[in-house]
Amino acid sequence: MATYQVEVIYQGQSQTFSADSEQTILESAQAAGIELPSSCLSGVCTTCAGRVLSGEIEQPDAMGVGPEPAKQGFTLLCVAYPRSDLKIETHQEDALYDLQFGQPR
Repeated sequence: MATYQVEVIYQGQSQTFSADSEQTILESAQAAGIELPSSCLSGVCTTCAGRVLSGEIEQPDAMGVGPEPAKQGFTLLCVAYPRSDLKIETHQEDALYDLQFGQPR
């Protein structure tokens, strides 16, 4: 089991926490006392969407992220596991929605 450093960025503010390779990024953030948006916790709803700016993740159960957005770094933090140190922009639900469906909500 590996441990990585994850930096989450929202509106210019940055927070860093340790993330275990066997826990989702959302679980690790919550354990560190960092509140991030979430809802279904099963990789479907996109409430916890983020965008990986650097690093590697594994997200086999991210049904709410299509192949093209995934190539662009979009992730669902409730089902994403760290595979390296990471830098992630959080609160990306609207951007992911716009990319996948082509129109703002």
